Amino acid sequence: RGDDPLLLVLAADHVIRDGAHFQATIAAGRKEAEAGRLVTFGIVPTAPETGYGYIQKGEGHNVARFVEKPNLKTAEEYVASGNHYWNSGMFMFKASTYLNELKINSPDIYASCEIAIQQATTDMDFIRISKELFEQCPDDSIDYAVMEKTENAVVIPLDAKWSDVGSWASLSDISDKDEYN
Repeated sequence: RGDDPLLLVLAADHVIRDGAHFQATIAAGRKEAEAGRLVTFGIVPTAPETGYGYIQKGEGHNVARFVEKPNLKTAEEYVASGNHYWNSGMFMFKASTYLNELKINSPDIYASCEIAIQQATTDMDFIRISKELFEQCPDDSIDYAVMEKTENAVVIPLDAKWSDVGSWASLSDISDKDEYN
């Protein structure tokens, strides 16, 4: 339709306990996204964690690199450095910025999506994409398809009492306890 919305991509399986800090961090990221950058929000680590990928900060807010889930010794080094954040999987960018980077860094995904949209039908407010075309699209994450390849990424630190609720232990950490814990 010719517009260029700002997109905030969030996971469905997390808890953020400090909403005010989260909103302030998103506002800081918005400025970068409106300037044409791909923003990722890096969780300020509270401990060495081997269950998360990390983002290494470069100059300013630039991303130096994304790092897969480390062993404990490496995670301890990352936390001690102060230059690494947990990869939250939360992003913000203009639609045009993301599409341009997708076209450059993962042209197969871009081409597949372009075909699916060209052949889509509309039903009231819904855009209906063919199941067959959808299933043909490579299923790489935003991280693999774009963020790990681009030179246009920035990381904004987020310290908003975040939990990904990805394990029984993390669910227990965020839950109220009775006298039996």
